[in-house]
Amino acid sequence: MDAKPTRSPGGKLALWLFYAFCLYIVWTMVKYFWVVSSVTGGDLGSLGGKLMGALMGLMVLGSVAAVLGWIVWYTRPRHYQGRHRSSNRS
Repeated sequence: MDAKPTRSPGGKLALWLFYAFCLYIVWTMVKYFWVVSSVTGGDLGSLGGKLMGALMGLMVLGSVAAVLGWIVWYTRPRHYQGRHRSSNRS
């Protein structure tokens, strides 16, 4: 039976940083809408202004999350097998 591949300590750290950053993004967006919902005047007071501000912030945070996601993907456990024999041998 093959052993299940496991992450290296650096891979585990990268995965937990990614999870924590995703939670941070959700918390930041909730906080943004909570604070900005009380703004009534100016360009930021309109619904379009509020959504545009949220979109800009989400784009910045999303780009950082994409880099962290790539690091997590790169440090994923890999299962290296030599020549895999077919189980359908006659």
